[in-house]
Amino acid sequence: MSAAPPDLPHPYVRPDRAGAVPLVGPVELKALLDGPDPPVVVDLRTAKERGFGHLPHDRSLPLAELPKRFEELPRDRPLVAYCQFGSEARRAVDFLRSRGFFLAAALEGGIDEYARLADPEIPRYGSDVRDGTLWLRQFPRPDTGCLAYLVGDPETAKAVVVDPGRDPSPYLRALADGGWQLVGIVETHTHADHLAGHSALHEKTDAPIFLGHRSPAQYPHRPLAEGDALPFGNDAIHVLETPGHTRDHLTLRVRDKIFTGDTLLIGACGRTDLGDGSPELLYESLTQKLLTLPDTTEVYPAHFGRRHALVERYCSTVGFERATNEALRQGSRAAFLAYMTEGWPPKPAEFDRIVAENLAL
Repeated sequence: MSAAPPDLPHPYVRPDRAGAVPLVGPVELKALLDGPDPPVVVDLRTAKERGFGHLPHDRSLPLAELPKRFEELPRDRPLVAYCQFGSEARRAVDFLRSRGFFLAAALEGGIDEYARLADPEIPRYGSDVRDGTLWLRQFPRPDTGCLAYLVGDPETAKAVVVDPGRDPSPYLRALADGGWQLVGIVETHTHADHLAGHSALHEKTDAPIFLGHRSPAQYPHRPLAEGDALPFGNDAIHVLETPGHTRDHLTLRVRDKIFTGDTLLIGACGRTDLGDGSPELLYESLTQKLLTLPDTTEVYPAHFGRRHALVERYCSTVGFERATNEALRQGSRAAFLAYMTEGWPPKPAEFDRIVAENLAL
């Protein structure tokens, strides 16, 4: 790797390490892209991979074509190359810097990590589905600290939306843009912090609404219970009943991904001292179901951010939560029950009204 000349220090990457190319973290890149002088961003993936999603205002230059086309890139501007998971971008940047592109850097963790940490609206697909057989998009709502999901089978263009917000327009746009047929709307549980969006989305799409079979909801819906499967094209959502935060709570599993609602959040668990919650049931749901899954299982919760006293992250893994989640590290059942029942603030003033509205919609 050629060293950068002293009069051309890289403007924003962390210091070089021996044998490594300069790296830019996802949050750093997001701030740069939102700033007044964004870098040139180059997508090294194939056209097929790029079709699932890419960074805004980037340019496409597949890695296989880089040796013949690198002169198309500017040498006098900061440049960030990215791939899906980061390794190919490092190779590309090493190549570019050896040819005088001293302002080139690689996106650490690739677009996959960028979607996790910086912009969850960018669709993700894991290493197990790089053939394009699964599609996943997150919809963060900063005003409520909530996360909704669209998961689909690209071959059949059938999709499911999980925990939609009240405004159906983001999901309708995503469905139209991807040519998706919505075959189901699933609520992981009865929400008490925000007005749910299943009814509005159902009115626009006529897709059926699915709830846990213990839900007391008064509107038409289809019940889901432990072991049930909700197919969408060639794939399916598999249902785990995980009561505790609420009695009707479900966790939805698709391959190595679980949509955990409020049962398992990033760094925490949903409160059990409100409504029909039960810390005893939550402990059983966690220890006998979710924590029995492989550590590599990806965790997609229903909440994030300061509004819920959570970190600004949108995805985790079972292994990471097992090691770091405060609720899961209590050491014993008795300690967990005490943790979930002591020291919490009073019930929010809008709790009962929101629950009643969500059950009646």
